[in-house]
Amino acid sequence: MATEGARLDEKLSPTLIRRAMGRSSGLAGALRVVLFGVVLFAVGCGANNGGAGPTSADKPEGPGTGPQRHGPTAGQKPKAQQDSRQADTAQSLQGTGSHIPSMNANAVLTTFLKPGLECWQPITRGVLYRCSGEENPHLTLLYEGEITGRTNDKVSGVDVRVFRQDTEDFEQASQPFLGMIATQLKYRGADKNQAYEFVNQNLSSDKATITIGEATWTMTSSDSFKVLTVRPA
Repeated sequence: MATEGARLDEKLSPTLIRRAMGRSSGLAGALRVVLFGVVLFAVGCGANNGGAGPTSADKPEGPGTGPQRHGPTAGQKPKAQQDSRQADTAQSLQGTGSHIPSMNANAVLTTFLKPGLECWQPITRGVLYRCSGEENPHLTLLYEGEITGRTNDKVSGVDVRVFRQDTEDFEQASQPFLGMIATQLKYRGADKNQAYEFVNQNLSSDKATITIGEATWTMTSSDSFKVLTVRPA
């Protein structure tokens, strides 16, 4: 009996060992499957988190995120408030087809600068220079000037405007500026004495016109403003 039991043990032992090893291999395989599933789950979560929201480069630009421009348009003088006293563009461009012979825009500009006006080149078609004494605290009246034309040697008109500013004798206060402009405008046939006399005699006239040389002068006055215009004759 002992010998048969020993032989049976010898036959059973390898079988038991193979079964035990088979179970171990099965557990190891199951463990590898579980680990592989965990890795796939982790990778999937990472991809979802990465695409959860757009990056700063992907975000569309909303209102106000693009470049913005501020400040006045190039060629325009900045103003604290709208100047309602400026002449109409249509009126400013009157006569731009012809010009006052021998009148130079730079010479007229120098005349406007003498009493302390500030001048600039606007972007308005047909306007060469525009001047104003609005920002000069030393001027008792408000002075404005405008030079129209195609080029500096093709001046089609000169406008001079004076506005009352807390002045009792507006006529007398406006005379030095208008008289100075009258004697300084040079062109073919200009006569500074005749021009000066015309301005002085019509400081209070509603409207007066005279032709001096190859230019026509017009003086318009009221209680609040005085306008002198010079156009081709």
